[in-house]
Amino acid sequence: MKSVTIYNCHKFDIEDSEGILQKNPTNTDASNANINIGNIAPSNSQNDSIIINRSSFSKFDCTYNITIKDNIIALVNGDYIPVEQYQQSNSFPAFYSSDIHKLFIFAPSPIAQGFTKSLLQTYPNQIDIDGPLNYDFNKVKISEKYAKALYFKVDETQISSKHFFGAGVENDDEAADAIDQNKATYIIGELDVAKIARTIGFSKKGTLVFYSKPNDMLKLEYPYLQLTADTLEAIQCWK
Repeated sequence: MKSVTIYNCHKFDIEDSEGILQKNPTNTDASNANINIGNIAPSNSQNDSIIINRSSFSKFDCTYNITIKDNIIALVNGDYIPVEQYQQSNSFPAFYSSDIHKLFIFAPSPIAQGFTKSLLQTYPNQIDIDGPLNYDFNKVKISEKYAKALYFKVDETQISSKHFFGAGVENDDEAADAIDQNKATYIIGELDVAKIARTIGFSKKGTLVFYSKPNDMLKLEYPYLQLTADTLEAIQCWK
């Protein structure tokens, strides 16, 4: 399973390796008000752009550290000691295209959200992200062979959401109404992408989830970027 979160992005001026900062919650000293929680660096020059479906992309190597609060035994300076929290480092690629004004972050949705939030706070004059890509689930419904699962919000006492599973769930009246009324938050469907039936999840948070490897594309340099582009074209969200 692989996920990518896509953002509408009109400006992404990162030309060198840059640190990503976050306010230090445990220090009030102005000289140490921020801590480094990650890094982003271009991995190819402007003369070495990646061309996918007639659009040019630049690749970035990213790291993002998150704090995990959990009681564990950790090796610190040669000794095993109990700790209440620890840092987890996440490394992933990102791709930006000024042709289609989109940023693709190949990381789980919570990591992508935290990363972009911190990136915007650190470099507000260099980056302009206009929020995650909002998939039109009606277009997804038209493009897919059938849906396998649907998550949607409801306004019922003690119930905030419902999950429907099974082939063709989009044909259920309540599920269809949720899509039409823009209450659906996640849909898993089988649709033809690059002439092959694939199971793909679409989230209103801008995330695509691929539930199987694109074996027909693995010889490409960037198979998941190609699959993402082909998926967006299939649901008319490429440009």
